[in-house]
Amino acid sequence: MKAKMIKTILPSLLGILAVLVILGAFNLIAHNGDAFDTSNLDFFSYFVPITIIIALIIQFFITLPLWEKLKLQKKVCGLSCFQFSTVLCVLFGIVFGLVFWETSLGFVELAKVSSTGFIAFAVYWFVNLWTIKKLDK
Repeated sequence: MKAKMIKTILPSLLGILAVLVILGAFNLIAHNGDAFDTSNLDFFSYFVPITIIIALIIQFFITLPLWEKLKLQKKVCGLSCFQFSTVLCVLFGIVFGLVFWETSLGFVELAKVSSTGFIAFAVYWFVNLWTIKKLDK
């Protein structure tokens, strides 16, 4: 049980931390750090804890059972780990884009926000799955 708790908590937190570092660096470079204004701090104070809770739930109930199946059969839904993760990142990136898209800014904005979502999910899942793999050894 202790190993399952570690595989639930550590990969999720490291994945979220990696995404926050990359998005924070991107914001500092591209937008001069405007996401760190005091007006946006409320967003982060709600967003980060909610994200952590959702990530832990997904990790415990979905990711770890799929990981065990992947270790035994080498495929999930007929796809390798890389293929399955890529499909999920693309789908969730598009959903992320649709949720946070400001329609008044047009379809270019949708593409930018969806790309940001894809990158965030790709970084999260890479760090998450890499951590689980290292913990299994």
